[in-house]
Amino acid sequence: MIGKLLALSFTLFTLVGCDNEETNDIYLIPEGYEGYIYAFYNVKGAPKVEKEGEYEVHDINNKGYFVTSTPDMDYGTVTDRYYYVDEDGNRTKINKECVRVGGISGFEDDTDPTNKIDIISTYAEVIKEGCSQSFVSSGEGIHEDNSDAILGEVIETYYKSELRRMN
Repeated sequence: MIGKLLALSFTLFTLVGCDNEETNDIYLIPEGYEGYIYAFYNVKGAPKVEKEGEYEVHDINNKGYFVTSTPDMDYGTVTDRYYYVDEDGNRTKINKECVRVGGISGFEDDTDPTNKIDIISTYAEVIKEGCSQSFVSSGEGIHEDNSDAILGEVIETYYKSELRRMN
């Protein structure tokens, strides 16, 4: 569907890197959203990730994803925070037992050297009911149909539209 897919999936319950690094990400999720959320890095033309103190802010859209041109994510001990955000911008912290941290994957396509794609992404799953340590630690993985559709939308928006403007 989308060219060469380089998928490197790792379970990230706690990924410990060198020098005691921490991920320090804040995920702002539309109030009431349930399902997978994605953060795509190294997306040409997307804004740089914003920071709040030591934390990078990922403002998840109503389709469940965030894109940034920041080249790569942080690696290390997962210290992420998840919040629901209402229409007025008010945050409600999401119970840690309602978030299952996923993994890392990548997508690369260099068939057009002037519009090379080299995206890195991570995901998590958020639920509202059935929150438990069992949910957090289960390794059911991602539903590829969902991730392929969202990746396709990101590529269409940030890369295919660029090709149309150049022609």
